[in-house]
Formats: sequence, structure tokens, C-alpha cells
Amino acid sequence: MKRGQHDQTNPHGIARKAIIFRYLLPAVIIIAAAVATVWQTEDGAFTFRIALFGAQQRVNILLLAFTLCFSGFMVFRSRRTVARFSERMEKAKLAAGRDVLSGLPNRALFNDLVDAEVARCRRSGSQFALFYIDLDRFKETNDSFGHEAGDQLIVAVAERLAKTLRGSDYIARIGGDEFAVLQTGVRDPRDCAKLARRIIDKMSAPFDLMGQQFYGGLSIGIALYPQNGDDRVGLMRFADLALYRAKHEGRNRFAFFEDKNGEEIRLLQNAEDDLRAAIENDKLLLFYQPIVSACGKRLLGVEALVRWEHPEQGFLTAERFVGLAEERGLIVPLGEWVLRKACCDAKRWPGLYVAVNVSPIQFRQKDFVASVEAILAETGLEPQRLELELTEGVVISDADLAERSIMDLRALGVRMALDDFGCGYSSLIYLRRFAFDKIKIDRVFLESMEPQGESAIIVESIVHLGRALGLTVTAEGIETVEQAKFLHSIGCDELQGFLFAPPLAAAEIDRKYTQSIAGKPICSLEAVEYDWCHCEKQSDEAIQGVGRSWIASRSLSSGRPKAGPVGSQ
Repeated sequence: MKRGQHDQTNPHGIARKAIIFRYLLPAVIIIAAAVATVWQTEDGAFTFRIALFGAQQRVNILLLAFTLCFSGFMVFRSRRTVARFSERMEKAKLAAGRDVLSGLPNRALFNDLVDAEVARCRRSGSQFALFYIDLDRFKETNDSFGHEAGDQLIVAVAERLAKTLRGSDYIARIGGDEFAVLQTGVRDPRDCAKLARRIIDKMSAPFDLMGQQFYGGLSIGIALYPQNGDDRVGLMRFADLALYRAKHEGRNRFAFFEDKNGEEIRLLQNAEDDLRAAIENDKLLLFYQPIVSACGKRLLGVEALVRWEHPEQGFLTAERFVGLAEERGLIVPLGEWVLRKACCDAKRWPGLYVAVNVSPIQFRQKDFVASVEAILAETGLEPQRLELELTEGVVISDADLAERSIMDLRALGVRMALDDFGCGYSSLIYLRRFAFDKIKIDRVFLESMEPQGESAIIVESIVHLGRALGLTVTAEGIETVEQAKFLHSIGCDELQGFLFAPPLAAAEIDRKYTQSIAGKPICSLEAVEYDWCHCEKQSDEAIQGVGRSWIASRSLSSGRPKAGPVGSQ
């Protein structure tokens, strides 16, 4: 129905003029003729009477006229009510097929559009292309800037994509950071490549997010009708596989689905099934990287790192399959497997703690705290020997939930660590709000650290800040003796890195544990004469560095005790 049509007709299709002339005007005339009315002047000079019918007839006609008049009035009046109702129904129907955030068609509506295009192309023998688009580094945007900035990015990307396409093409938002494009009238794959390059070029310009510039990119997978499939389901699956290959080849690029790569594509399709089977059948491996005292003489704990011995692709580190687990909904069972296995193995090393990384998806589960408590009860590990590591992205996504969960976990006795400290945008805010026991300095500050350089100043400030707040401070990524000496000299509590040991199998940790129990140093640092007691004394010196003014302004009267490393006494 075109706009403005409601102003010309009523819901039954009767024009406004017809209502007036067919119902209202005749009713008025009949009333005037039927009602016997006497008009008399005040002085009684004359009277005027209309009496065309008998008394009973006049009454009947009056009732009929009144009914007609009232009916016409109600029909006329109800026009707007019904029109508004129809308009609301149309809006509701439209909204059901639209994404609320971007205003683009959603997956359901896009499916209908693709089905219609398939039917049309079957009749006409024409071609079309299906694009699957995924934003690169969108998770980093959410983690660094927050969900509000992530929403702004989605809206901005949607606007740019819409301006890039022709009027005959369709675009939809089909997931969190996923879009789809239906390119009609395709004559040659080069048409698709041209559009894909134009989209990537448009996305290369920076986005203004929360007053900061963000440079993003996207990857595109393309499937063609009818070359790659003759129905919507097959085309979408092949476009998704092409997108996966584009990301695998380096991101910020596009890839066509190609039958010649069938073997590789089958491997990608089977990856989810293989990972699910590995989790269910206990085929994954846990390696442990030692965490030692700052003077390198004692083993304090280990960090659990998951590995996968794939039957065809060989030994895979977590970076190779954690992304797949997150995309395919396997990250929660994977995280629970790691937590349970780590707690079981830690029982072999009394006095050591085990640190386990927690993904954002796993941490946001409503029953996460309950699952941790259940695993501790099942394995018999003391809660104070379990340390859960969270990145800033975990807590920033839902600060209220994170605050409650952290408090509940600490109430169980579990230690909480803020990982990769110093690389986010609101680290100091997190320390004020969340009850962490430990901060882990990100390795990026240590990779190019020079004496008296900026990185060294930042690291020293973080160490003093953490200890002033009663937090344990751990530095990760230690690879040289010079780094270890510097961190020891400024009062860092714990060190972790390849200087001491790479991630090791549980059997190797058995040997390191025995070595530490026997009093033998894990790593002998030449010319390091300080012992742990000296480290404690040194940490109590006056706080210096960049963070001094902030620390001095912060109230330290909360009385939160220092949570020293388990087994450090």
C-alpha cells in the first residue's frame, strides 16, 4: 500500500466523498424532513411546522436516520484507528526481518531473498554471487574499546557496505560481526572480484570510535550460482568455507570457493568433528610452563597450556584451534576439560599452584562459578592452589557479571589474576574495581626493554603499583638473564619464560618439582646474590616511577591482604 492511501479511503475501500454523500447527507435530510419541529418567535407571531408523515412514521424514520448517521460516523471515525493498526502491523512485519542494530535485513529475510533469487535465476538462466563477510580484529575492538564501540563499528561498516553496493544488490547482517551480500546480474567472476576489491578498499579508511581512530579490515568468501551450488544451503556453506580460507591466508582479502581445493576444504569441514571427538575422548594434551621466584631458585607454580596431537595435521598449539572452538561452540567444553585435567595433574605437586586461562565465553556462562566449584570437589584440589587468569577483554564485556563472579570465586578460595596487564585501555580502573590477587605484566614490555628506557620505566612502575596494592606481580616472556636480573632488582615477585623452561609435559614437571623440593635452583642466575627475603625487603622501599602520584592518591585502607604465591613461604 502506497504512502498516503489511507487519507483517501476507509479500510473497506469506500472513498471519503462516498461516505459523506451516501450516508451522512441523506441522513441529515431525512432527519430534517421527519422531525416535526415548531419554530415560533418569542412574541408568538407565527409558527412553522413540518409534518410530511404521521407521528409513528416520523419516529421510525427518525430512528433509521439516526442509525444511518451514527453508522456513517463510526465508519468514518474508525478509518484512522484501523489505518494505524495496519501501519503497526506492517512495521512489525518489517522489523521481524531487520537487524535492530544496523537496520539491515537479518539472516531470516536474507534467506528468503536468496531463495527468491535462486528461483528467478533457474527460470532465466542467469547467475548471481553470494558473499560472506567477516570483520577482522572485531574481538580486539570489543575487548579494547568496549561493546558500545563495537556496536558503533557494526553500524559504520553497514553504512559503508550499503553505499558500496548497487541498487540491485542486497546486504544483510547475519551474525555478530558477519555480513552477507547477494550480488545479482553476475556475468563473470571478475565482476565479483571487482566488487570484493571495492569493498575492501572502502573498509581501509579509519573508523572514528569513541573519539579514537580504528583501522579495521575484513575478509570475504565468495560462492557462485550455479557453478558452486544450486540451492541456498549449499551456496552459504561454500561461501563460509571460502571465507575461512581467506582468513587462513592472511585476512583482509577475498577468496572464491574452488573445487580444486576439495581436499583442503574437507579438512576444514572435518576440523570441528575432530576437535569435538578429541575433547570427548580425552585426546588433548596439557603442557605446563613453570613459574619461578624472582631469583630463579624455586618453583612456585605452573601455567596450563593446551595442545592437540592431530592425527593428520600433527602437533597443534592452542592458537591453531581455540579460534575454531570459539566459532563452533566448543570453547566451553574445551575450557572445562582443561580445568579438570589441570586440577587432576596439580594434585601431584603439593605446594604448587596451577594457573588456567579462561576464555570470555566460558567466563560469561551463568554456571561458571558452580562448574569451578564442582571440578574442585571432583578432583580434590585445594581451591587456593587454583589460579584463574582473565584478560581485560573478559571483564570489560560485562563488568557487573565479572565483579560478582570474581568475588564468588575468591570466596571459594580461588586466586584471580589479570593477564596481559598494561596493554589495555583501562587497566587501572580494573584494579580499583575488581578484587584480583595478581597482575601479569605483558611480554610486549620486555621484548625491547632497554635500561632506563620507556619500557623499563613502565615495568618498574607496574611492579611498584602492584606491590603497593598488595598484589603479586608476575612477569612473563622472560628470555634473557638481563631481563630476569632487572625484574629481580625492582622487586618483581614471579618470573615465567623460556629462560627457565618452555611448556613441559607433566612428567617433566615432576622432575622440576623434585629439583625444587631438593633446594636446587630452577635457573642459576649468575651474579644474583639476592634471596627471596631480600626481594621482600626491597619491595617495601619507597615507591618510585610513573605511577607514584596515582598510587598516592588511591586509598589503601581497604586492608586487602597480599595474596602471596602458594608455596612461597
